[in-house]
Amino acid sequence: MKISICDDNELELEKAKKAVDEFIATKQADHQITIDTFTNGSDMLSYINKHGAFDLLILDIVMPGMNGIELAEEIRHANSSCKIVFLTSSREFAVNSYKVNAFYYLLKPFSNMEFVSLLNKALNAMAEEKSNSIVIKGKSNLTRVQIHTIQYVESVKHQLWFHMNNGEIISCYSSMSEFQEILLSDSRFIQCHRSFLVNMSYVISISGKDFVLQDKTLIPVSKQGYQQVKDAYIDYFFGKGSCPT
Repeated sequence: MKISICDDNELELEKAKKAVDEFIATKQADHQITIDTFTNGSDMLSYINKHGAFDLLILDIVMPGMNGIELAEEIRHANSSCKIVFLTSSREFAVNSYKVNAFYYLLKPFSNMEFVSLLNKALNAMAEEKSNSIVIKGKSNLTRVQIHTIQYVESVKHQLWFHMNNGEIISCYSSMSEFQEILLSDSRFIQCHRSFLVNMSYVISISGKDFVLQDKTLIPVSKQGYQQVKDAYIDYFFGKGSCPT
């Protein structure tokens, strides 16, 4: 797991790094964990563009220039699956953190116990995501994909189209019912329309007729089931504890 911390306050940055170092010391035997630190968003973006993405981002929100929310939005364009944790002394940005699908929102000052508990939760969530997969049978090959990397599934006539978080589309001749049970058993997925299954972790908003995904894709929500789908979407985000109020 690759962890990155970005905070313009060097004392706060050192405090967070120390807590992560202590966490790493207890997990290193079982997990390969590295950490990098940055004092501004531009440097972090440059590093990511050169060396690749991080698995867990710990971002201060209130920073000069590019704030934490703006930094997360930039990163989300290329990496939909990384976990993002916001650290801040103010609750006023809590709602905005939903736009980038934040994993958690931790108020300063925080204790080492709180921080380590959060890191454990993130590590366990990533391990669980990687362990859950399905096999898609194409014309001439079998493709195993991790469930959490599926943004949505679309049914068109007798074909299913799996839209992945890296932009790839995998198709197969099958019916929606073949995958409904396994995908809907995952709390992230919901059937918002008879032809669509959506991973709510990639949804940033819901209107009267559509889910809006992080990449601006619009997924139709049936009129008959709109209220039920909306309630499920709200329950999902408030229930997972990503942004306590």
